[in-house]
Amino acid sequence: MRNLNAKLSAVIGLASALAFAAPAGAQTTAREVIVGTPGFTNVGGLEIITKAFEAETGIKVTVKGGGMDDVKKMATDGAADAVFLPADEMDQVKDAIKVSTRKRVGRSYQGLAVMKGAKVPDISTKEKFIAALKSANRVMHSRCNGTPGGAGCTKTAYMLSSLFDLPEMAGVKHAPSPYGEGGDALARGEGDMAVQNISQIMKWDNLVVVGPIPEEYGRYLDAVAAVPSKAAHQDLGQQFITYATQPGTFAIWYSRGVDPRKGAQ
Repeated sequence: MRNLNAKLSAVIGLASALAFAAPAGAQTTAREVIVGTPGFTNVGGLEIITKAFEAETGIKVTVKGGGMDDVKKMATDGAADAVFLPADEMDQVKDAIKVSTRKRVGRSYQGLAVMKGAKVPDISTKEKFIAALKSANRVMHSRCNGTPGGAGCTKTAYMLSSLFDLPEMAGVKHAPSPYGEGGDALARGEGDMAVQNISQIMKWDNLVVVGPIPEEYGRYLDAVAAVPSKAAHQDLGQQFITYATQPGTFAIWYSRGVDPRKGAQ
């Protein structure tokens, strides 16, 4: 998963050229499917997959983005036909999910970024990762104010900022982003490294993804998708989820730091 930026243009081409396998009996009458998703899954592959789905099926996809609490509300009130969330967040609204529709998407990794043209360190082990961080003048990360999971400290922000509270991180020079996330600050030139969701690092042309934070640290989100039981178009929600998680989309998810082979169901 190293240097994923170099693969992205090829994967986008794959998305436009690949004939995805539509589910048997899929309806092709032009209708609309509403998809609720937080940012990490949207930029983690959905923004490419939705375009391919529309082109192949003729069904319009309306993406409703938001924070995880926003997407959970979409699940409970049926405002979306398909919702994407971390597995533990989906557990919190399991009573609002249609039985047997929950599907694993994959493990979305948080990773390390450097500026394009900078030396790319080896972070393949915990020891090498720590050494790389300690070599930096300043490692940028998300700001976390207030209760973890709340408005001032999202789930992702807490996972990233709390990394530097670990004893082995003593001596790492780090700082929260004044606004936006760690990768945003690095892209503005406010540090020389940053930790952030890999999918969200990749929106910046001047950043390079070094690789995922070593898995032992648990800095990842296991994404799942499901159909809300109150959704207006449950058939389309299920069709979209089946499409988005089929083997043909593996390269798209993987190029954005999401590994469909891993993660909770």
